[in-house]
Amino acid sequence: METKDLQDLCVEVCDKLDIKYNVDRDPQLSFTQLMEEVGELAKAVNMPRLRNTELDQDNLNEEFADVLIQLAALAKVHNVDLEDVTKKKIIELKEKHNV
Repeated sequence: METKDLQDLCVEVCDKLDIKYNVDRDPQLSFTQLMEEVGELAKAVNMPRLRNTELDQDNLNEEFADVLIQLAALAKVHNVDLEDVTKKKIIELKEKHNV
């Protein structure tokens, strides 16, 4: 699946959930939801150190997916094509750091 298709799919699901729960998505809501998911990812990553337990790979996978979905929703609100801007940034980083 191309990044653009993945972004569209993420946005489609978020849009359907917004309609189902009567949510009026705006930049602030999208950003705060992304931060919420990043916090949950941080907790999942840190759990082994904080609770001296094994990493819960299934939960970690879900948290990464949640972050990506919310990032795609935020990008849509700001009219950002994640595939396009990421490709441009990678080229810029390669040139800047000679890698």
